[in-house]
Order: sequence, then structure tokens, then C-alpha cells
Amino acid sequence: MTAPFITMVIKQPSDPRARQLMHDQLTHVISLYGGSITGLSLEDEMTLCERLQERLPDYEVEQAREEVAALHAEQPRSSRKRVQGTLKA
Repeated sequence: MTAPFITMVIKQPSDPRARQLMHDQLTHVISLYGGSITGLSLEDEMTLCERLQERLPDYEVEQAREEVAALHAEQPRSSRKRVQGTLKA
């Protein structure tokens, strides 16, 4: 089975209006195809996770991955916290 989540890091345009338009279009397309935004960060969380992974012992990284997998297996999607974001400056 394909994983239920996808994580992307998108470098935003510098223009605030372009940022908002991009956000609006992404949100529209995601909902159009039945997806939902379950989290939003204005930081590069993937790089942060990579740096933490480099610093932690392998067993702790694996334990964290297992905890996340169990969390998603236990909770129905509708019970998870949803974040409605905006990219307005």
C-alpha cells in the first residue's frame, strides 16, 4: 500500500501575492483530488529532521519512525488535528 502522506518542501516565491496565489492553488488541487492538508510549517522541516537524524543514535530514529507509524495506524484521519494555513505576510 502506498503511504497515506507526502511531504514536500517548496521554496516560495519572494512576492507575497504570488505566495498566496500558490498556496490557494495548491490547497484547491489537494482538495479537488480528495486530499487534505494535515500540517503546515513555514520552515524547512525535512532538513531539520535530517539534521536530528544525523545526531541521534540509529535505534532512537527507528523508534521514532515506529511511533509515527503506530500513531497513523491507530487514529482515523478525521480525528487528527487539521491546520488551515495562510501564507499572508
